[in-house]
Amino acid sequence: MTSHTSLVRIWRWPSLLATLSVFGLFSALLGQSGVWLPLSWIALSAPLVVAAICISRGRG
Repeated sequence: MTSHTSLVRIWRWPSLLATLSVFGLFSALLGQSGVWLPLSWIALSAPLVVAAICISRGRG
């Protein structure tokens, strides 16, 4: 496995969760009503759900 492939494999999920968190923060900040509020809740709770699943499986 090349170093580029291993870096992509390692950083894929943390990058996705960070992007989702930033989207959730911006949507909570900029959109206080309508569809933005539920989207911000979903986006900000997704990393917590992933962390809880990983901890419960013994990966954390």
